[in-house]
Amino acid sequence: MKNVPVVIALATAFALFFEISILFEMPDGLIFALFFISPFVILAMVYAILKHGIESKHTWDERFYDDWNYQRNGDE
Repeated sequence: MKNVPVVIALATAFALFFEISILFEMPDGLIFALFFISPFVILAMVYAILKHGIESKHTWDERFYDDWNYQRNGDE
């Protein structure tokens, strides 16, 4: 489970399948099962990201948006 992008893609695919199953009026039992499984899918994704994700080189005080090169000036 060290391949974080794969885990994120699988969780996203699960969410899309859940939404599509509602749209196409699939059996209620399937929709309820997907609904009750969904927290575990999200928790598995969060665990994989926190355990095997790439740690930021910056602290929250230095840069709170790590994907954008914005330096905090301390007045926020």
